[in-house]
Amino acid sequence: MMKGLFTSQDSKFSIRTAFLVTSVPLLMIIMISYSVWLLLAMNFSYFRANGFPLDGSSLQDFMNYLLQSQMEYTHYVGLFLIGVFMIGLFMAHIILRPFSQLIEMCHEIKEAKGEKIRIVGLGKQKLLVKLGDFLCKYTEAKKSKSVISVPAELQKVKAPVMDGVFYFQFLCIMLILMTVTVTSIFIFTNQLQDSILQAAMTMLKSPKGMSLFLESQKEVFELIVVVPSVVSFVLYCIIAKLIISRVQGVTYAYVRDVCEVVSGNTSRRLAPRQEDPGREAALAVNEILDIYHPRKVQQSVEAPEGLVAPQGV
Repeated sequence: MMKGLFTSQDSKFSIRTAFLVTSVPLLMIIMISYSVWLLLAMNFSYFRANGFPLDGSSLQDFMNYLLQSQMEYTHYVGLFLIGVFMIGLFMAHIILRPFSQLIEMCHEIKEAKGEKIRIVGLGKQKLLVKLGDFLCKYTEAKKSKSVISVPAELQKVKAPVMDGVFYFQFLCIMLILMTVTVTSIFIFTNQLQDSILQAAMTMLKSPKGMSLFLESQKEVFELIVVVPSVVSFVLYCIIAKLIISRVQGVTYAYVRDVCEVVSGNTSRRLAPRQEDPGREAALAVNEILDIYHPRKVQQSVEAPEGLVAPQGV
């Protein structure tokens, strides 16, 4: 089972998606950590400029003193990133779910048990599920030697179309992820700002005026969180566009190829690219097409060199 985890193309796609999703909060944490380090270095220089007995070699001790109260939260950062990775895997599962349902439908056609998998809720609206339903009806028509035409809802698919269900699911996951990320980091920076103020009051015994100066840095800490948050939002939008565009392109290509077979081009087969999601679904559909439209020379599911599945814009 674990071997298939790293050899299956769909599993590799899931892992790549999870790493891609996790890279955004990781980048956000790196940006915030660097910004905090610069701010602490600035405070250190400010303390020295105001006559505190500090030298350049004390910078590391100063940093350690201010951050030691936050070290207990470092393991939470690791757990958080693991949680984000799991969310990425769940997102990939949502992406691949219609392809998995199409595979199940193809297996039912091959086994000829006469039982159909139950698709409930929003899943019924997915284009690949509709394609699977039509493929079942098409094979039944071939068995009974009757004629069946391509449904109008599949005929009108002339280009990659937006999957509103996936957009909604993706948006909900991203909102939850961004909310948890920003809230957690905002709490951390607030606690760190309190630690700086406490250090100035105890270790350095700073006067009241300097305490007011440190308290005024709260707005700076908020900016440290806000700017990476905006960058993360933009990155997630880019990731969403890339993933959704690829899924839309592959889905359209599958619908187009099956419809061409039904329309008379019986040599046509699904030919996704190496990195496309749902390649295992293409294998399953091609097996069904080979049963009812045998070819003298079996072709690989991979696209020939220079031939690519169309992608969404």
